[in-house]
Amino acid sequence: MKWGRDADYAAVSVPANAIAIALDRHPRFRVLRLADGMGRRTMRQKSLSDLTIAVVDVETTGLDPRTDEIIELGIQCVTVDGEGELVSTGATRNWLEQPSAPIPPKITRHTGITDADVAGRCISDGEAYAMLVSADAILAHNAGFDRPFVDRRLELPPRPWICSLRDLDWSGHGFECSKLGCLLHRCGGFHEPHRASDDVHALVRVLDHRLGSGEIVIRELIRNASRPNWLIEAPGTPFAMSAALRERGYAWDKDRRQRWRFVATREQCEEEIDWLVNDVYAGSREPIVTRKTWRERYALR
Repeated sequence: MKWGRDADYAAVSVPANAIAIALDRHPRFRVLRLADGMGRRTMRQKSLSDLTIAVVDVETTGLDPRTDEIIELGIQCVTVDGEGELVSTGATRNWLEQPSAPIPPKITRHTGITDADVAGRCISDGEAYAMLVSADAILAHNAGFDRPFVDRRLELPPRPWICSLRDLDWSGHGFECSKLGCLLHRCGGFHEPHRASDDVHALVRVLDHRLGSGEIVIRELIRNASRPNWLIEAPGTPFAMSAALRERGYAWDKDRRQRWRFVATREQCEEEIDWLVNDVYAGSREPIVTRKTWRERYALR
């Protein structure tokens, strides 16, 4: 390196990737890479054991799929082989759509999407529909939010859905937070959140991450999601039990005004019923229990 005559140092042009690799090797540094779309291709013949997973994300005018609308839809299909390895990725498709009313200011602040951005724009129904129904399963981070919007907008037939938020025990694998941005950071990446294609790219990076157990995230998600589980609905729970229910994993359904959660096994289901009947309801009633497969799970109830 040559030093400048009138300076203590001189600028040196070094490839950014070389700097990143060097920093990665240093114990006091960790490099985050932009999740800007994985382009993975393998020279192999498609196998009967391969699965096509459509990774989706939506931005909407609000939280209620009955009254609010999609303003952005992103989809990327990926191929997972019989060993659970993510072996190839397809092109990402992203559509903006003009809703029937102006976008609420809080949504624009959250997503950056303005009325001018969506003016005259619409989702390509045929292309989006074909991508989703031809996939073996559809995956979203918080499928309980995305699925009802997608099902209603595109009138999809029942499809297997995977939720990367709920179908994997992130805390059990040492993750402190299950939000997409937090997971991506732990997997060595970062992204600009709250735009559909950016969130899809971030999620694909997370799906390709190898857990401490040695499993690839997408493999464990497929295994967990494909098993039937049980939806436990707990209407009319005493307010004094709210904290205990939250700690036990119960979410709040504001429309039905009741607590609910999924459990993975029949044994867990029986244990949960016993706890609710004896410790929450004090013998006065029982919860509502429904067996769910990944075709029914996360659909609008």
